[in-house]
Amino acid sequence: MMREFFCQLNTQMSYLKIYPKRIIATLNADGGFGGVFTLHIEQYGLQANDKKCDVIITQEGDQWQIWVQPLTGIETPQFKQFTESLNDYLFSILKLTPNPQHVGLPKFEVFFDDIYFDMSGQEPVIQKISQKSD
Repeated sequence: MMREFFCQLNTQMSYLKIYPKRIIATLNADGGFGGVFTLHIEQYGLQANDKKCDVIITQEGDQWQIWVQPLTGIETPQFKQFTESLNDYLFSILKLTPNPQHVGLPKFEVFFDDIYFDMSGQEPVIQKISQKSD
């Protein structure tokens, strides 16, 4: 009975913030982009900085989609929701469009300065990082 309570409590409690830092990807042979996504994670007060994930950015019809390889060694059950929110943020809100015809080696670069994804609720929430005054 007590074990069941803790299992329920554990699935209901969640504290996870994901701080995207940068995505750097270059054109691959398939016409999409492949590269690295760097992020910080804060989970229950523990921080994992400069974690790197492989990313693939592909075009499906007229829409771009980012695929993020889940982190190894860090338990992040909401990572799929995060990836969906990241897609929406990049391609619907910011309206970014990778350009495979760019002269030279086509790149897709995004630098995130002042946002994080709060994954603590039922749905991810994008928050601005508050600037601390000196």
